[in-house]
Amino acid sequence: MKMMCTSELCAGDVLLCYKDTKIDLTGKVITRVTDSEYTHAAICISSSVAAEATLLVGVSKVQIEDLIKRYDHVAVFRQPDAWQPPERIQAMNAFIDSIIASNAKYNLRDVVDFKKQNEVHRLTLIEQLNEFFNGTYTSAPIEKGSYFCSELVASCFVITGFIDPSAAVLYQSNVISPGALGRDPTFGTFCGYVSSVSNYAVPTTDEFFNRSTFDEIYRNGK
Repeated sequence: MKMMCTSELCAGDVLLCYKDTKIDLTGKVITRVTDSEYTHAAICISSSVAAEATLLVGVSKVQIEDLIKRYDHVAVFRQPDAWQPPERIQAMNAFIDSIIASNAKYNLRDVVDFKKQNEVHRLTLIEQLNEFFNGTYTSAPIEKGSYFCSELVASCFVITGFIDPSAAVLYQSNVISPGALGRDPTFGTFCGYVSSVSNYAVPTTDEFFNRSTFDEIYRNGK
């Protein structure tokens, strides 16, 4: 297990947020629907600011330290290849600014229907791929009027071009949960945890507790 400082975060890092569901009823519902104890996701758009989609505010920017204070701990994932060249960070920020300016809301409907939509996507995936390669597939717009949290994060990887349009058939943003972001290396390698709670101990049952970290995999191998 590795605890990180907020000063180690950088633009493009994916943040998965955990709070004990015994005191977080909304999180309990999300856990039941998505099969993950991580109930919220955000993405760093700079070293100090993240973008997120919440039920009360919709799409917005938040100071990373303020975001972390709302949760017991946050798991951090890093995919440096997604944000090179630096213009991709600029493209992500332009996307976030654009949908905030258009007053993008929280996509509650797709959260409620998440399990059903995920199953439909899985069952029709071959058909969708055939349509894509036949030129008859119509992709959902990336810039739209509402997003749920992990949908927003996944959309950032698509809008910058890191996820190719053909792969976007597989990575449909509205069927990706917070936990799924952490299980797929496309969205990053586990870096560690951050928490604002003094002497905080991440539960040993956490799904990433025994995961090798970004530093262990990439830097120690040099």
